[in-house]
Amino acid sequence: MPASLAVPSFEALFREHHGAVLRFAQRRLGDDEAAWDVVSETFLAAWRHRQRHPAAPDEVRAWLYGIAGNVVRNQRRAGIRRLRLEARMVGSGLATDPTALTDEDIADEAVRRDLAWQVLERLSPDDREILQLVGWEGLDLHGLSVALAVSVATAKVRLHRARRRLEAALAEAASTPTITEAPASLTFKEGS
Repeated sequence: MPASLAVPSFEALFREHHGAVLRFAQRRLGDDEAAWDVVSETFLAAWRHRQRHPAAPDEVRAWLYGIAGNVVRNQRRAGIRRLRLEARMVGSGLATDPTALTDEDIADEAVRRDLAWQVLERLSPDDREILQLVGWEGLDLHGLSVALAVSVATAKVRLHRARRRLEAALAEAASTPTITEAPASLTFKEGS
């Protein structure tokens, strides 16, 4: 089998192995819908990395299992992040029960997230990266220094400066008035 897959042979690869990948994901996740998502993402990644396709037919399933294992781990991490977000929402008083969120709660959270994205976009790409590595990826100063390929002291200074600029951008955003009412041109009128 060639190192790079053509479309017809990729279709054959899918037909031959999708059941095995599905069972692999079902055993690990216990959820059919999530397992099918793993199958989709696995074969999408296999297509993207088709140049790495093993030449030996007996290695193909293991190669796909390796990809599927990464997808399963990513799904689990996403599930954990979702649970942590729900816990923070409960802890902040946004909801007393994550399953009891109202449409208004969800809309308010969407507005807060949109504002957060807008503030992050005002920062330089370097500041955004530093804040995301610490805030989203959970890196400590040592991990940040490794990711940035700088000393721990330099990472500490860069993080401090990025946080200061973030605070300034948040303060600026908080002082900017927000629209509380839709403009008349956007308001729905009966009979129109």
